[in-house]
Amino acid sequence: MIDKIDRDIIIYLSKDIELTKTLYKDMAKIFNISEDELINRLKKLKEKGYLKRISPIMVHQKSGYDSNAMVVWKIEQDKIKYFIDMIKNVTSISHVYERQVSSSWEYNLYTMIHGKNKDEVESIINYLSNEMQNYSFKVLYTLKEFKKISPNLEKLLD
Repeated sequence: MIDKIDRDIIIYLSKDIELTKTLYKDMAKIFNISEDELINRLKKLKEKGYLKRISPIMVHQKSGYDSNAMVVWKIEQDKIKYFIDMIKNVTSISHVYERQVSSSWEYNLYTMIHGKNKDEVESIINYLSNEMQNYSFKVLYTLKEFKKISPNLEKLLD
């Protein structure tokens, strides 16, 4: 269980925050605690699994990464670990999910691949498909992004 300060810290971190040279000191002032207490709370929240990490989120379109695709894969259960181990060091893959299959959709692994252009994305897809010979996949290019926001944790934690 977390207390009100921990809850407020989690909510604060889920929003857009200004990056400063004294980020933790500035945050501590907001919660009326010392910087050391804030850092200790963050460590405990991470240990308890409430936080995975604190990191900036890059707007990939503004950084030159203009192409992306969701690639869905049909991979046998006993090959999933091999696939995951293979892609761990592929920095252009931002998301990997396993999902339930159905009679009308046989793909169980979903990857989000980013590149500076379509050729770069396709090069990564070709590498993966060559490594995972004889496995079916589909490429779903992003045509237009309509909504991309973080969940409102303030409402979710009430």
